[in-house]
Amino acid sequence: MVSSPAEKAAYYEEVARYFDEEAPLFERHYENNPILQRIRGDFRSLTVTRSFASGLEIGCGPGIDIAWFAGSYPALRWRAIDIAPRMVEEARAKTGALAGVDVRVEVGAPENLAALFPEECFDLIYCYFGALNTVPDLRETALALSHALTPQGTMVLTFVNRWFLFDIVWNLLRLRPRRALARITGSWAGYSPGRPLASSARSAREVRRAFAPEFSCIEARGYSIVYPAWYRHRFLPVDGRLGHLLWRIDQLLNHSPFWNLGEYTLYIFKRREERAP
Repeated sequence: MVSSPAEKAAYYEEVARYFDEEAPLFERHYENNPILQRIRGDFRSLTVTRSFASGLEIGCGPGIDIAWFAGSYPALRWRAIDIAPRMVEEARAKTGALAGVDVRVEVGAPENLAALFPEECFDLIYCYFGALNTVPDLRETALALSHALTPQGTMVLTFVNRWFLFDIVWNLLRLRPRRALARITGSWAGYSPGRPLASSARSAREVRRAFAPEFSCIEARGYSIVYPAWYRHRFLPVDGRLGHLLWRIDQLLNHSPFWNLGEYTLYIFKRREERAP
């Protein structure tokens, strides 16, 4: 439990160190991984259906998405943050190559938004691939994002899901009960057994409870329910018939009670009308 400012600073230093060490691998993972590309494409396609004149990315990593958004919508105002300085350097290099675009990338956590971008609010706030799994207090983060969002704005937030059924069954069949139950018991420490990450897999109930006082969830989707998780991309030719079939099954399951049993979950939040400033 992170409670004091000193503990929070130490926690974020640990998270930043992890991602700074991983920075050289991030783009390689993306470029060589068709599952990541397909899921990221779906995240973006859902995001751009919203109306926005400015955008903020939480956990921008090496800048893959902030550079894409700023390049695709160069007339708009774009901001991004990441807790890892090396990631921010790479993101700045990408966005710096975009001529005439109002874009800034800063080192910081969601709680720092008011200090990093004073008197700025955003029509769109998005977070892809679970950066919010590393915040120590999701309720505090929800409040910080509420202050940064315009009254009619939208948030598109994704999380590493606690109830990943395929992974539970897979690890139980391989006689690895501790790993099978790690997300549920709160002992999940990221994707690399040899390099633990300070993070928590989030359930739908936990996410909605953290954001409920200010926001309504207007849409929710699950990813990699039966479609393979990004770290299993070598086991399936996802561009083949089977890959397309599993993606389609995931889409159908999103209209059922099983939507929340995949690797990632995506939520679209709008401010509750009675709480809009």
